[in-house]
Amino acid sequence: MHNQLDRLIWRRHRRLFLVIGGVTLLGCFMSTILSLHTLPSSATQLVSGNIQKWDMYSESYFSGYPYWLLAAYWIVGLLLMNQDLKDNFNQFLFSSGFSRRRVYWSKIKVAMGALLVIAILTIALEYGMVWAMKPADVGFHLAWPGVLTSWIVGWLTSIGLFSLTWFAALIVGQTGALIVTIVGFTLSLVGSSTISVNILRESGITLNAEQNTWFMAGSWLVAASILFVWGAALYNHLSLEHNGEYLLFPKLKVPVYIVFVVYVTSLSVWGTDGWSLVFWFLASTIFGYCWLWRPRLGEMFHRWRSRRG
Repeated sequence: MHNQLDRLIWRRHRRLFLVIGGVTLLGCFMSTILSLHTLPSSATQLVSGNIQKWDMYSESYFSGYPYWLLAAYWIVGLLLMNQDLKDNFNQFLFSSGFSRRRVYWSKIKVAMGALLVIAILTIALEYGMVWAMKPADVGFHLAWPGVLTSWIVGWLTSIGLFSLTWFAALIVGQTGALIVTIVGFTLSLVGSSTISVNILRESGITLNAEQNTWFMAGSWLVAASILFVWGAALYNHLSLEHNGEYLLFPKLKVPVYIVFVVYVTSLSVWGTDGWSLVFWFLASTIFGYCWLWRPRLGEMFHRWRSRRG
């Protein structure tokens, strides 16, 4: 039964995996060509001399973990869950006798397997192209600490991004609103990571570059674990009753509202004055209320128009 379920999920989403894999490989190919083409004639090494550190390779002309893979995990997590909610594939699996818990974890297993293959092929393509196409007088020397750190941290970050879009697509029932929400939240993570480092520094905890890298990787791992387990619990109560609403689980409205207000306010007022705190708190409170409860506001507006008519 488990193998049959995995095959059904694979056949359902194999085109998605093939398309995302092809785009990722093509993007990596083009970006590697561009990086090598713009390599200055004075360059002697593609990787700096600090190759023995347990830190990620993030050079101007070489990255130990292609950034295209981050986008691949992000997109697959979004589309895989959202498509199954929209075309009733979930209901087909449930009616076929598979438990919701098994369906949920089988989807993650199949997705992680396909994405791991894409990651291996993309990394092999980048490393192979750099080795074969670099100028003969330019060195390309790597060390296992940097390579392993790049792979492990990059993979954990990818899984974290997958879990974000996966969870968002599970709880948000409107595709347009889902895209706006998750794109905005993902972009805001850049600012929130900087704030987290500053908070640690002000608390007396100073992290060097290597420690900060592993701290962020650990944060992604914890976040992904929480979102996957929480998503499994919600998936067991997934219902078509609220299909098409912004939140498929009405009981999440208040928690999401509180998190939105606190997150946006904290992100916007860090390092500013008290008036900015008041402004952003009011703005996020009003916007969040309108965003989460706008169907109810729309109904009130229609009733008001009917009474006036």
